[in-house]
Amino acid sequence: MDATPWILAAAAGAGAIGVARAVTALTRRHRRRQALSIPATADDPERGRPRPWIIMNPSKHDDPQAFKDLINRKAKELGIDHVHWRETTREDPGTGQAVRALKEGASIVIAAGGDGTVRAVAAGMAGSGVRMGIIPVGTGNVLAGNLSIPDDPAHALAVALDANHRPVDLAWVRVEDITEPSALPAEGALRDAAHRATHRTEDEEREPATASSIEPRTDEYACLVIAGMGYDGATMADTDPELKKRIGWIAYVWAGLGAMGVPRMKAHLVLRSPIATAPDPLGVSDQLSGQTINVAAAPSGRQDSPRSSADEVTRIEARSVMFANAGELKMLVLAPDANLSDGFIDVIAVDAHVGLLGWADVTWKMLGQLIGLRPINLPVSTGTVAFRQAKGASVTATEPQVCQVDGDAIGLARTMHVRMQAGALDVAVPAERTWMELLPS
Repeated sequence: MDATPWILAAAAGAGAIGVARAVTALTRRHRRRQALSIPATADDPERGRPRPWIIMNPSKHDDPQAFKDLINRKAKELGIDHVHWRETTREDPGTGQAVRALKEGASIVIAAGGDGTVRAVAAGMAGSGVRMGIIPVGTGNVLAGNLSIPDDPAHALAVALDANHRPVDLAWVRVEDITEPSALPAEGALRDAAHRATHRTEDEEREPATASSIEPRTDEYACLVIAGMGYDGATMADTDPELKKRIGWIAYVWAGLGAMGVPRMKAHLVLRSPIATAPDPLGVSDQLSGQTINVAAAPSGRQDSPRSSADEVTRIEARSVMFANAGELKMLVLAPDANLSDGFIDVIAVDAHVGLLGWADVTWKMLGQLIGLRPINLPVSTGTVAFRQAKGASVTATEPQVCQVDGDAIGLARTMHVRMQAGALDVAVPAERTWMELLPS
């Protein structure tokens, strides 16, 4: 019996399934970005909302006043007579301004800038319970993309002033064993300085921050998207700011090509209260796994927090170790399980063994995630991508690595600690529309 027809039918079926998954994934992303809700009122349905405070990064605009005029006109259309404006500075990219806006009675604070500005404003807003809005005006706008916030400033303002919102987690990141410090100020220090400058009372004086406390340490950076060390850190450090202005996010791709030669790192990875791994009898899964050890068996050096019996430690070799709060990048799904509201950080280890061939393998695995295909890490794979979700994590490399937070390089260091502040923010988002609502009328 000729098996050719059956083989052709199976191949056609597999192809159809692949195309269907690709269409589903891409249309889902398109639908999320088109899901705009037009607010019926500028007031929160549960409480009256006073005039908004907008914290703007003026360096993102050729004409900052024109941008302000545009937003002011749109605000008036939505029933807002006056908008309070604050501008970021090189010394304070938004954290202190957010703290002061809260002290002045703001019931919504809107960050108008790129991911760096959004991160800085979020650091000042964390734990306040006050609504935060986003007007994406940057190169990547990764967080806004993950939250389906539109790129158009007027539409983004409408979303910010509408009633739809969701909790968003915030990660706090700090580095140790620093060999080359960063000029970028830590948001924890900016937040502390702003609180002290606003004359907090004795009853409000902060307790000394620890790794398990909500209030950040003065050496902690806020992270809303992705932090990491190794290849991704080198990519961010090598990205030309002027090139970003001219060609946008493609500048990151260009820098990434140049950073492919970054050496593999040997490191200890600590996963704090990780989600249990699924059974993997074939040993080809995309899960990071380690073994539970006690404190005495942990790598030498200071501990970020007391270990529990649920913590795991493993030795890894990788080109990059990343910690993702948001899973989607431009045209790429980096962490398919990432959820901005689940209280977990997604740890990702990426390795390429054989130069360009290994990076090609990693690229195909990443592209496969765009259509819902999980990476398969065979023993003969030239590139591997592995994940694990945990409530916190630390990585210590044998050699100093370039570190980054949300696209900003934060120096050269051997150790990075990450902890989560679950539900730290209340962010305005568009309402998701159903397929019926999106159909042409």
